[in-house]
Amino acid sequence: MADLQERLVTLLGDGKPADWESIVAADAIYENLTETLTGRDAVIDRISTMPFAALDWQRLDVPGPGSNSLIFRGTPRAGAVGRTFVLTFRTNGGMVSAIGQQFFGLPKQPATAMAMDDGLRRRIDRALADQNPIYLTYVDRSGQPQMSMRGSILTLGPDSLGLWARAATNIADAITANPHVALIYRDPGARATYTLAGRARIATDELTRRRIWAAMPVQEQRHDFAHIGTALVIDLDRVAGQAGYSATGPIDPINMVRGA
Repeated sequence: MADLQERLVTLLGDGKPADWESIVAADAIYENLTETLTGRDAVIDRISTMPFAALDWQRLDVPGPGSNSLIFRGTPRAGAVGRTFVLTFRTNGGMVSAIGQQFFGLPKQPATAMAMDDGLRRRIDRALADQNPIYLTYVDRSGQPQMSMRGSILTLGPDSLGLWARAATNIADAITANPHVALIYRDPGARATYTLAGRARIATDELTRRRIWAAMPVQEQRHDFAHIGTALVIDLDRVAGQAGYSATGPIDPINMVRGA
């Protein structure tokens, strides 16, 4: 096992596709967050197209999935920018039978100005219609965290949201004591995830109140025929997330911060 360990470190650093052929089993598999590849050629092709040669590799002394596994972590070299990977090699008879690829830690995304683009605004505005409802968290008057699924959330601009809080939810009362709220949007099909945080306030002008009501899906309006709910505006301070994941990491990641 020690010889194989040294060989893997060498190959991860500068191995050519042909160098892998002698240690990868014919029926080997390669798995990551989004795909499973089967067969020696497919596995070696994936290894060859990943940025592994630009990383420094070391074995991790962790229990792992079994005695026949070797686990390595590859980190960007000093001054370099990139993701840290963890690779789990399963072996059988001295050959690599399976490789599992995962990320280690979150990528560092530079902060940019708070300005949601049309694509993200469309996602939020169509969240309920696309069956990707948004969850809102806030703190109630007793100091307890609360979470609710909101179908009335819409974008009022590139840095603000609106929603209709039905009277029975007590959200409007809660945010007058503590305006800080957080939201999460998740599209499981695309693996898109966005977290949003900001400060909620009651909309005091009739124009904004009517705009939020009119933009609500009909099924949400039917919860409040009498219009006795409260229109809220959320001034966003941070929006972060990604449109999905590929084998090499997040797709179109963002980290928008008010004042950046």
